[in-house]
Amino acid sequence: MVAPVYNTTWRNKLWMGWFYLQLPLILLVDLLEFIYPETMYKPEGSPLHFAWKLHEFYISTYNDPIVQWSPQTAAQHDNWMGLFLHVEFLFLLPVVLWGLYRLGVQQNGTRGTDELLFFVYALEMAFTTLVCLHDTWYWDPTVYSDDLKWVFRSQLYGPWFFIPLLGAVDMGSRLVGRLNAAEEAAVVKKAN
Repeated sequence: MVAPVYNTTWRNKLWMGWFYLQLPLILLVDLLEFIYPETMYKPEGSPLHFAWKLHEFYISTYNDPIVQWSPQTAAQHDNWMGLFLHVEFLFLLPVVLWGLYRLGVQQNGTRGTDELLFFVYALEMAFTTLVCLHDTWYWDPTVYSDDLKWVFRSQLYGPWFFIPLLGAVDMGSRLVGRLNAAEEAAVVKKAN
């Protein structure tokens, strides 16, 4: 039996949608303060000021301490966040760009190596978001009510945990299919 080919499946279309969603979020939300000089986003009329206004609106609405993290506050809270931002810049962003190229430009579906890369990507996204979810349990109850913590867990961080987890299941199942097909082919070849 030949390993299955996943060229134009609905699952690949979901992955494309996810990558298209992730790219602006990485570049304009998560890494805004870390990869662009302030002159690009803070002054009124600057090219990325809209992203800064969105960032400030989110903070004023939810007071999210994770989004407010900076190297200056690392000793006080969320000292792991700097590592997560480096991983996002050095691993997640290149994988998103590769995924858009591989699935959107080449349109040849996925190979086993792509599936392994996307599997690791999805697990990493789920894990780092799980750390953020876990962190909400320890936030100061005088600042963050149980209702607000529930909003963080169910609406803000929860989807960013479960969607990548489903992606990991998808890519994991593809890898298992490839491994099973390879084992089956090896048995047939050995029998001949």
